[in-house]
Amino acid sequence: MGGFKTAHPGWLTLTPPPVSGLGSVPRDEIVVKRPFHRVFSQAGGSTEAFKIGRFPVVDELPKLFREANVLYWASSLLQLTYDFIDHRRATYCPPPFPVPRVRFVQAGLALAFVQGQAPCPIRAAYLLEELIDGGDDAFVKFIHNMDADPLLDELDYGYDLAVFFAFTQHVQYVKTGGLAFISDYQGSTSLLTDPQILTDPDGQDIFGEGNIEVAVTMFEAQHVCNDYCEWAGLEKFQSADSVDETHDT
Repeated sequence: MGGFKTAHPGWLTLTPPPVSGLGSVPRDEIVVKRPFHRVFSQAGGSTEAFKIGRFPVVDELPKLFREANVLYWASSLLQLTYDFIDHRRATYCPPPFPVPRVRFVQAGLALAFVQGQAPCPIRAAYLLEELIDGGDDAFVKFIHNMDADPLLDELDYGYDLAVFFAFTQHVQYVKTGGLAFISDYQGSTSLLTDPQILTDPDGQDIFGEGNIEVAVTMFEAQHVCNDYCEWAGLEKFQSADSVDETHDT
């Protein structure tokens, strides 16, 4: 159970099955996600004890559409980053270190209908995602959506990948003209899920409900360039501290 969605194991069989991707094999192992809200007891007591409450379909469906769209756009932004890397590799020189190859999970929406009525009304909606192998032990949060720095320490498992994700944010920030980049990088070392796309559209959440506008405003001050940024020829940002030092001298 995450902060906004419950997650349950499931199996997907599509007829006819697609050639590739989610549901291309019978009983494809998936994760079934559904948004929830916390229902606290009216009697008081522990503030941590609550029941799972579900949203009306009229509210649930838009939430899941936004989640699916965020995955779609995050996949596009990550592909933009790899296109940039491949072009740099072809026109400059190969990097002196391995470049991780990761992707976001494949996903789709599933609607459950009330049978025996015409027209059949929607009873519930679900977000179906490709299963990340390894369970909780393989799940890592690499970068939080409140900060542009890696969430992990240097000796932590996955730190090198977190550094790479910090570089991808730099690429996306530059290529979108400072308008957007992926955050909340989390998942395994090969598959990612539940991203956020941060942007600063005058207070409007264009992509998802987890948008933190100030993180976009502060990106240039918070981001620390690394070896990936240097190899890619990305210009270092002038942090607030370096500006103050320049004024002092």
